[in-house]
Amino acid sequence: MGTLAGAAGARSLLLMQRGAASVIYQRGICSVFSAPWRPSLNPCLSLEPARVSPGLPGLATPWIHQQVRTKARGNEYQPSNLKRKHKHGWIKRIREASGIRVILRRMLKGRKSLSH
Repeated sequence: MGTLAGAAGARSLLLMQRGAASVIYQRGICSVFSAPWRPSLNPCLSLEPARVSPGLPGLATPWIHQQVRTKARGNEYQPSNLKRKHKHGWIKRIREASGIRVILRRMLKGRKSLSH
């Protein structure tokens, strides 16, 4: 009975390994020791053919899975007093009914400054 349980465990381990390997190859992930990445027959999954990296033999670089570097983040706020006044100023608030409600709420709360 122990050998049957061991065989079933080994079989399930083998199936898990095969499943993991198929996921790795479908996503284009490979290491130095694995076989080169091959493009899929599905045109949606692979847009370009794989190119072998000249530095490491056997390592394929699927360019569609590489990180795309874009503009640096963290510098979105570039303050401008004119834009601030136009969006959050007293005149803008008074023009609309919703803006008047904002000012009244701030008055009721006891804010020192009601708008910009």
